[in-house]
Amino acid sequence: MTRGARVVERVAVHALALPAGEGTRCCLLLELHAGGLTGLGEAPAGADLVEVRAELLERQARHPAARAAWALAELDLAARAAGVPLAELLGGARRRRVRCARPLAAVSPAAVAREVETACAAGYRTFDLRAEAGGGPLDLERLGAARWAAGPAGGLRLDLHGSLAEDGERLLHSLEAFRPALVIDPVRAAGPEVWGRLVAATRTPLAASDPAAGVGLVVDPARVGGPAGALRLARAAAGPVLPRSDPVTSVGLAAALHLACALDAEPLDCALVPFGPLDADVAAGLLPGDAPWLALPDGPGLGVEVDARALARYRLDT
Repeated sequence: MTRGARVVERVAVHALALPAGEGTRCCLLLELHAGGLTGLGEAPAGADLVEVRAELLERQARHPAARAAWALAELDLAARAAGVPLAELLGGARRRRVRCARPLAAVSPAAVAREVETACAAGYRTFDLRAEAGGGPLDLERLGAARWAAGPAGGLRLDLHGSLAEDGERLLHSLEAFRPALVIDPVRAAGPEVWGRLVAATRTPLAASDPAAGVGLVVDPARVGGPAGALRLARAAAGPVLPRSDPVTSVGLAAALHLACALDAEPLDCALVPFGPLDADVAAGLLPGDAPWLALPDGPGLGVEVDARALARYRLDT
C-alpha cells in the first residue's frame, strides 16, 4: 500500500468506450473509495479488459495494466487525503508545466509536411513520427518532408517501435541525413552488445522503452507500475528521459503529467499529446495551457474529477 494511503472501503471499475476520431477507444476506469475520497486509475486500452477488470474487482492486481491502474488510484487517494498534488508524493513538483512534442499521424509525405507546418504555427518545436515502413524508403520520404516543413531548428523524433533488425546499423546511418533529434526503440529485447553496436553506428541519440538498453529512456507510467514505478526507472536511466502516455481519458494523461513534473532532471519534450485526440472524456480538471505546454491541474491528487453524466454515457457495463 502506498505510504499514507487509507484503507480502501469500496472498489468500482468502469469499462469505457469513448469516441476518438473515426473509431472508438476502450479502457477501464478504476475508483478506490475511502473516507469520503476517491482515487482514480486508468488501465490502458490495449489490455485484456475482461481479465484486468476481474482482477481489480477482486483486489488482486497481477496483470501489468491492473497493477499500474491500482498503484495510480492508490497514490491519487493518498495525495487527496494529504491535500497535496500527486507529484508531491513522488518527491515534489520540480516544475509546474512541461513542453510537449506534437505527434504526426499523417502517412503520406505531403500530409506530414502540412501537419508539421500547422504544428509549427501553434508553437510546437518537436515532432514525433511513427515509422510506417520500418525506416524504409517511405519513412525516409516522410522524414524529409518533416525536415523541410520544420526547418533546420525543428526537432524530429522517429519511433521505429522495434522494427529494425539487430544488424540495422546501416539504416540508422542513413537517417542522419535528416538530422533526427532522437530515434526511439529501434530494436526490442536486445542485449547490451546489440545496443553498443547501434550507439556506435550513429551520431543520432537513441532511446528505448527497455531501461536495460543503457540509452535514453522512454517511460509510460501505465506500462511500468504507475507513476512511482516510472520515477524509479527514470532515476536509474543512463540517458535523458522521455515521459510518454497514450491515454484514453484525462486520468491517464494527468498521471503522466505529474510524473513529468516530478522528474529530477528536465525531461525531453514530453510525448503526452495523444495521437488520437481526446474527442470525449469522463474526467475534467486538466488546465488547457498554451500549446505546446501542458500545466499541472489545480487541486489535490491527480487534480481531475469524474463527470458522472459522461461516465454514464460512455460506460460499456450499464
